[in-house]
Amino acid sequence: MTARGPLASPTALRRVIDVSVAAVPDEELDRLCIAADRVLLPLLTDEDHSDPALHANCHEAALTVAVQLWQSRHAPGGQMLGTDFGAIPTPHLGGPGLVSRVRGMLGPCEPFGGAVFA
Repeated sequence: MTARGPLASPTALRRVIDVSVAAVPDEELDRLCIAADRVLLPLLTDEDHSDPALHANCHEAALTVAVQLWQSRHAPGGQMLGTDFGAIPTPHLGGPGLVSRVRGMLGPCEPFGGAVFA
């Protein structure tokens, strides 16, 4: 990916969504992990975030994004799953809402240090 990643791995994603290798090939999960990394890595500092022990929040956020992408493609019946920005119905959980759901987990790894002002 980059010098800072990867954050999500197909092995971890497979455990989270509980699918077998026979049901879903690694290539499909790898694409979801790469997409999650592409969404989140630009928001983080330039340090290496590849160690889950040091950056557990960032890895959890990446898995959350990957699971949301998975669910948007594999929802039963293909019904609408949610609304994003401005209450515009979308057939997937993407858009600004995707990052806003994990923004709190990224705080310690963001360039500004996740500062909270009272």
